[in-house]
Amino acid sequence: VSLWEISLKHAMGSRMPIGGERALELFQRAGYELLPLGAAHVVFAERLPPLHADPHDRLLAAQALSEPMRLLTRDPQIAAYSDAIILV
Repeated sequence: VSLWEISLKHAMGSRMPIGGERALELFQRAGYELLPLGAAHVVFAERLPPLHADPHDRLLAAQALSEPMRLLTRDPQIAAYSDAIILV
């Protein structure tokens, strides 16, 4: 989901300094494991309370909560979904 968001924002001319291809290269070099977006994540996102309006952020929260895994964020609205989402 992060790679998708980076790609879209870069393509739309926002302040995203790199595109998806470069982000993917950096993620792989850093050893990140990419989590595919699945139908179960989308359905889980639908059940989340309306704490955040951004669809990318809702999907990140849904992935973290349904896997389960931890998500680090600087956004207090995303962190409000669960103690498993850590505000940094």
